Amino acid sequence: MTSKWMPRYSQLCQDLFAYLMLEKKSNCYYVDVGCRNPYKTNNTWLLEKTLNWEGISLDIVDYSNDWKDRKSTFIKADATMVDFEDIFKQNKVPKIVDYLTHDLEGNGDRYAGLVNMPFNKYEFKVITIEHDAYRGYSETEREPQRQFLRDMGYTLVASNVKSHAGDSQEDWWVNEKYISREVY
Repeated sequence: MTSKWMPRYSQLCQDLFAYLMLEKKSNCYYVDVGCRNPYKTNNTWLLEKTLNWEGISLDIVDYSNDWKDRKSTFIKADATMVDFEDIFKQNKVPKIVDYLTHDLEGNGDRYAGLVNMPFNKYEFKVITIEHDAYRGYSETEREPQRQFLRDMGYTLVASNVKSHAGDSQEDWWVNEKYISREVY
């Protein structure tokens, strides 16, 4: 890279957050849940393109034709019901994942997808998760997500990350087992 600053493709700078929390490392692994478009406002495209990251990308809508030029594996599945453990085994997901980006739509679906992840067998160094509290989803999304992730040992380092319109949309988490407090 020749520039001091990296461009971003994500909507709220999630890609830059993961990049900085992982101390600008290349060749990391991600799980992108609710991936949608492979390029526009995508949380992993910059990381894959500039730092040689790889991973799996999952969405309930079949975007497989759109994703065919990306390095990551696209999987069409409902994150609230899919057997993540089986998908992770089939795709040789490492037991320690560098970055989990979690962005589902629907009141309660983000939390349902989160608790469906095999946290008992896999760890994540950095997590960004949408909660859309501005839509009134505090009780069905933000608060249960926060309780669950705290119970799993994660540390909330950026709460209520806002959109350009000022809407509180996401929380950003780290696993202090892998991310030093000095980094954030």
